[in-house]
Amino acid sequence: LKHPAQGIDRVRRIVMMFLGFRLLGCIAVASAIPETMRAAVSTGAAAAGDFSRVSVVDLPVPQPGFGEVLIKVTSSSVNPVDWKLLEYNLAESGPKILGFDMAGTVVGLGDGCGRLSVGDRVWADLGGGSFPFDIQLGAWAEYAIAKESQTSLSPSSLSAEGAASLPLVALTDLQAFRMGGAPFAGNSNLTVVVTSGSGGTGIPAIQLARAFGAKRIITSSSSTHFTLLKGLGATDIVDYHTSTIWDTLANDSVDFVYDNYGAPGTADAAMPALRTGGSFVFLPGKGGAVSQNPKTGVTQFNFGLVDPSNYQDLDALADFANAGYLQPVIDQSFSLENIVQALNASFSGHVVGKVVLSIAPVDESTV
Repeated sequence: LKHPAQGIDRVRRIVMMFLGFRLLGCIAVASAIPETMRAAVSTGAAAAGDFSRVSVVDLPVPQPGFGEVLIKVTSSSVNPVDWKLLEYNLAESGPKILGFDMAGTVVGLGDGCGRLSVGDRVWADLGGGSFPFDIQLGAWAEYAIAKESQTSLSPSSLSAEGAASLPLVALTDLQAFRMGGAPFAGNSNLTVVVTSGSGGTGIPAIQLARAFGAKRIITSSSSTHFTLLKGLGATDIVDYHTSTIWDTLANDSVDFVYDNYGAPGTADAAMPALRTGGSFVFLPGKGGAVSQNPKTGVTQFNFGLVDPSNYQDLDALADFANAGYLQPVIDQSFSLENIVQALNASFSGHVVGKVVLSIAPVDESTV
């Protein structure tokens, strides 16, 4: 061999072949990957709640490009944004594979990958790129492509279904808390409000508030969910059928309001309760907005969209999960073939935690 790099490449190829991988150009992939896969796709726009344009079809298994990994998907989940996107024509250039959240096993590496390895159990939020139009997400399929930079090792403490239920919602909460000042250094008497407790973002948010050191965590839900939310860390829960959070709070008593529901008027209602130096962060989508008359010294933020591009954020969430601070709550589980039923369950608005999709048995997810 005329150059040391040639020797290294030859050894790499021998080792990969010995371990049961095959090399396609610069791509390392596990053996026994089929040519086609089952995937849930959208074929065009539909009215809210109409999932007739969603179907499960056979498609070619994608190949990872530079900096990308091929993942055999074990589990995914349904988020409200999934069915909201179906109101748009995502399929102008052909059927689009849906789904943000995934947990599975790396079975292929594109050139340029170096942090992850074939066989790693991983999780990711596949959003980003050209969101929200003409997108190819890809989590609702037997195989998915993700950027290595947005893919992290899955928490060892969680099942695949549990891990797949968290990426989008928990990343949203983590980034919103950081926007609001977390980890709140030096505040030993922190009071946090999470406006909606029992939904997809609410359940991780309550737990992250506790992980970030909040002494008082205030939220709202139906009374049927009080026991669950107290077990997750909520200290004060208001039944939204009979009262509002703001009716129960003294002036200047709250450090951080995380309005994960985002209803109009919430910022104005929250202002009296916020302390000077406090912060208000809301998730857009239901008509929420910042107050036009904020209290002096209170900082307001429109969260915008979650950024799933940085695997270190998922690493931070995995650390919380493995330390017992972040646990999933799963409402219902469906197979990929029953994706329409899963969408209907999420669209009903009565989900506590998340609806998940079981795509491949765990003991088969390494091939």
